[in-house]
Amino acid sequence: MSKPKRTYTTDVRKDWQDTIAEVLKAIDRHIIYNGLFNTNDFHMKSYYILKQYLIELKNWIHEEEKRKGENNE
Repeated sequence: MSKPKRTYTTDVRKDWQDTIAEVLKAIDRHIIYNGLFNTNDFHMKSYYILKQYLIELKNWIHEEEKRKGENNE
């Protein structure tokens, strides 16, 4: 499967886009496995951990862009 082409708007985002895409895939996979196998504990816990990581990473990216004066528009 080929990677989707992305347009990077800042150097900070360029460094993290592939990681964000992989984390989103993992989040989706945990949601699917939770539904298929109804193994609430492991997959729901993993979902929440990854979701929180993604929120914190995106917040950090925004702060880094501000600090470096990079505009994301």
